[in-house]
Amino acid sequence: MKLGTIEILMGAGLVCHSWLAAAKVPELRRFVDMTRHKLVFSKGVGTMCAMAKVAIHRSEGQMQSFWAQKFVTSELLDYMASRTDSLKSIRLIGCTFISPESLAMLAAKCPFLQEIECSHHKMPAGLFRYLGSVRPQLKRLRIHMQWFDSDQIMRELEMENRQHDDDEDEFEEPKESDEAWEARQNKDAFAIAESLHELHVLRMEGNSLTNIGVYAILEACPHLECLDISECYHVDVNDELKAQCARLKHVWLPRQRDYVRCPDLRVIGENEGEDCGLTMHDLWEAKVESLCVETEMDKDGSYDDYIYWDDY
Repeated sequence: MKLGTIEILMGAGLVCHSWLAAAKVPELRRFVDMTRHKLVFSKGVGTMCAMAKVAIHRSEGQMQSFWAQKFVTSELLDYMASRTDSLKSIRLIGCTFISPESLAMLAAKCPFLQEIECSHHKMPAGLFRYLGSVRPQLKRLRIHMQWFDSDQIMRELEMENRQHDDDEDEFEEPKESDEAWEARQNKDAFAIAESLHELHVLRMEGNSLTNIGVYAILEACPHLECLDISECYHVDVNDELKAQCARLKHVWLPRQRDYVRCPDLRVIGENEGEDCGLTMHDLWEAKVESLCVETEMDKDGSYDDYIYWDDY
């Protein structure tokens, strides 16, 4: 258990027959953590997904938490949905190969799901509305994003287009109303407020929401305890906002210097763990015995799905 999912999959069973048996115990796969490891950054998507499939298969449907970084695909989420329904927590960090549909289908098939993180990857507001319809009991949601001003980008693009346009009589679209702008910026916030009323923890760092979106969430989520809206630079930190947030145990507002030391609010960095020191992978790079030896030790022939061995 101290080795962790990736280290076990990289050959802990090579030690001896008893370690091989221990490495296949389903209880070790209740919490599958494939984040903050050097291998995530050095191996291809196919290799990592193959390793994850072995962990899912070995869990025998008992997996309760799945955390992964970078490599997860829609196909892997579909595979997971077909083999487990006991999932309580799924955290996906910088996984740009997944679709909202696959994540929604997985959530629909996991009745005990209470925590979702999909950070460093933008998801549509419709996903949050759907999650509320199938998993209204969701307790923790993290949709951390790096802040970028989409309106400023659009203005720069428009200015660039005008510079290249010699037609002075070009028709100009009517200016967007304040109400329409507010609605566009608060799509995610309104969807969450509309459907996820049982949230205890919400992290929306870098989101485009405004004060109106924050007020909607606070009103619709009476059980909310921890809220992170740092780097949400459309939010005006005024006295009214502070008063509305006063009931929360932990809140992290834009331009707030002191970090809120709340474990529930922490997200894993997109590139966290890229240089994490010596691992078993380094030993294999030094020409240690091939992982294929483990196949010979396995008498029941259940290691045929170890296709990621080819990488070694």
